[in-house]
Amino acid sequence: GSFEVQRSGKLPDICDGIQAHLSTCASPKVLEVAKKFPPKVQLEEISRSSSWPMQFQAKCPTEENIALYFFAKDAL
Repeated sequence: GSFEVQRSGKLPDICDGIQAHLSTCASPKVLEVAKKFPPKVQLEEISRSSSWPMQFQAKCPTEENIALYFFAKDAL
């Protein structure tokens, strides 16, 4: 799929060829939700400090907190 990233005051950036991969720590519900993602996911860039969960303020996230990884498409 692709990401369309909207940044304040700029034209959106398109990132094509995005692949999602489940974490080994992910619950089965993550796969159900990921299958429903549209081909193009629209994102808005915001500061981490305004969106970071409170539990991550006190203790940094680990791989156990990540359910879905996003990677660029495979190189040919």
